[in-house]
Amino acid sequence: MEKTAEHNATPPPLTACPRCNCTDLFVRRDFPQKLGLTVVVAAGLTFLILAAVPRYFYLGVIVLAVAALADAAIYLFVGKVTVCYRCRAEFRDVPVNQEHEGFELAIAEKYRT
Repeated sequence: MEKTAEHNATPPPLTACPRCNCTDLFVRRDFPQKLGLTVVVAAGLTFLILAAVPRYFYLGVIVLAVAALADAAIYLFVGKVTVCYRCRAEFRDVPVNQEHEGFELAIAEKYRT
């Protein structure tokens, strides 16, 4: 049995949230934010500890450089996710709508509870 073009078509980009019908959506990298913050804090604390001893300062700089390179690599390889401002639902299996931008605090404040 042949598949029709309808079955092969990718879904259209979201213009509104399917859960709450909110039209305010933003796009972000699909990476756990708590994990990213943990890596940054760990690298910063490690640098400070190593920088306290002058002969280990260069090791602290290497730790910061490795953390920056890891962050850049993750940024390149991690996909994007569309998120609703109102209900915070995340949508991974839809194409990114080019009209949606990154997170904006002014828009998020409208939906703060």
